[in-house]
Amino acid sequence: MSTLPLEGIRVADFTQVAQGPYATLLLAQMGAEVIKIETESRSQGDARQAAGFANLNSSKKSLRLNLKDPRGMELARGLVKISDMAIENFATGVMERLGLGYEDLKKVKPDIIMLSSQLLGRTGPLKNAIGFWAEVQNFSGLSHFTGYKDGRPGLVGAIWADHLAGMLVVFAVLTALHHRQETGEGQYIQVSMADNLVAAIPEMILDYSVNGRDEGPQENRDSFLAPHGTYRCQGFDKWVSIAATNEEEWSILCQVTGHPEWAEDERFADPVNRWRNQGDLDKLITQWTLNHTDYEAMHILQEAGVPAGPTLDAEGMFNDPHLNERGFYIPLGEKEGKPYVHVAHPWRSSDVPQPFYKLVPDLGEDNNYVLGDLLGISEMEIDRLAQDGVLS
Repeated sequence: MSTLPLEGIRVADFTQVAQGPYATLLLAQMGAEVIKIETESRSQGDARQAAGFANLNSSKKSLRLNLKDPRGMELARGLVKISDMAIENFATGVMERLGLGYEDLKKVKPDIIMLSSQLLGRTGPLKNAIGFWAEVQNFSGLSHFTGYKDGRPGLVGAIWADHLAGMLVVFAVLTALHHRQETGEGQYIQVSMADNLVAAIPEMILDYSVNGRDEGPQENRDSFLAPHGTYRCQGFDKWVSIAATNEEEWSILCQVTGHPEWAEDERFADPVNRWRNQGDLDKLITQWTLNHTDYEAMHILQEAGVPAGPTLDAEGMFNDPHLNERGFYIPLGEKEGKPYVHVAHPWRSSDVPQPFYKLVPDLGEDNNYVLGDLLGISEMEIDRLAQDGVLS
């Protein structure tokens, strides 16, 4: 294959924050022409926010429009008319109030594929709820199960919920695209971030429905396996994860750590006793890991056949030899004198060329291309629209 799979597909991107932009980023990297509609000056926020925006909105085109102006809304509808998909993740009702809801867009593009993704969905008593990654983690129960035994909920620090939902969005619109190719019909898709997270931990719901049991926070432990956790190593804030999933791995762990007597200890004689006494077991394992770096411990255990891995921070991930050898980091050049390195597309195909990577565009960088080349508006009219504040 000499072209990317989604070349020739155009996406009108009305997304914001992380979940929606991540979905459209994946589509752009697979060849779709993603045109991001931006309505106001970007908020730089702190460095992390700026880095996140630059990563999530790379490989796209930027069209700056004032959607509060009726002419701006008409231009947005004009873009949808020549697009295959429209994707948005505003709060419920925002697109309808702008005149850009599904019923509005279907009038200008009958076979449009539109996807809306909200925190808690577009139906139900909480359909108008607003929030971000923390709220959806709490509502879905994820923070309860990843918390601590002392009762504190444990939020996942990264915007994991957004990325998981973003992948679901990609799957949903591609199935809709296949449906349209077969039938000629567009469709409207609704995604709930909370539904998506609950669907990722179905065993918790099943356990409660069948047994009336809520296991509560798991910390770093497993419901059945021991040892299973993270263990401090040499160096500042260095840790290694270790999991022995069966008797063979447990026996090997005892041997390679130089403590065959653990296998003879009644406290650890079988899986049930190891699980019941994992506090004592964790202390013994930590005495061994403290004599090794995180990578040393990993290699010793992995080479013997025991699952283990270092707990990496940002510096560790950036310099990890495995990720670098796989070409997972893509240098995209400089912007404002700063080097931009992005993570690679998360899957690889044997017959597909390298995904499309391009630095995040400047705000409104592609106004002339979209308005002039795609919508056929003259330079004079584009200048007039800019002077009137329609392109701001």
